[in-house]
Amino acid sequence: MMSLLRYFIFIIILINNNIAYCQNNVDSKIPSNVFSPFKKINYIFNETSLGSIYFSSLVPKKTILEELERFYKDLGSYEKEKKIFNSVINTKGVSLKLKLSVERKSKRTFVYVAQQEALSEEASIENLQNSFKKILMRRFLNDYIKELESNIKKTDKKQNRLIRNNPNNLLMNSGLFYKFYQNKESKKVSLKAALENLYEELEETKLIYNSII
Repeated sequence: MMSLLRYFIFIIILINNNIAYCQNNVDSKIPSNVFSPFKKINYIFNETSLGSIYFSSLVPKKTILEELERFYKDLGSYEKEKKIFNSVINTKGVSLKLKLSVERKSKRTFVYVAQQEALSEEASIENLQNSFKKILMRRFLNDYIKELESNIKKTDKKQNRLIRNNPNNLLMNSGLFYKFYQNKESKKVSLKAALENLYEELEETKLIYNSII
């Protein structure tokens, strides 16, 4: 019995350590100012003040609107009403009638979610916001991955061009060719190091992207 208990405790510690490791890695790739913590506020939805849960982000408003529509349509209904959105989600026998708003101010995008009446399911609203925030985190990392892949392609192209243009048989007794060779070789070494670093960054970022669930 004790051996099973110890094994169970070991598994729990391992899971907790893995969660902490993934979170630390996420924090290392996503600057702390990209997403704000969740906060509660009274927000005006089409002239109606409602208690809401919100967070802000540096992610562009257009991207957030695209992901917000996809997220809530997968969960239930999603309709636009003037400058806000209405959504109805049925989960665990509870029907959540929501109002959502996305606002751009002070170079940040704010995402507000409230119930159509009183904020009686605050924990559920925060869970929804947390799930949506994770989607944006994955989008942020995915865009970063695309940028890394683009930089790898450009760096690889530069490196190949240097290799093609570098003479194989240089007259080493000529000062001009000697300096030319040294200059080209140093650039090749720099590009190789940069390429290796980009590949390492790419693989690490992909691992972190897959760890966000």
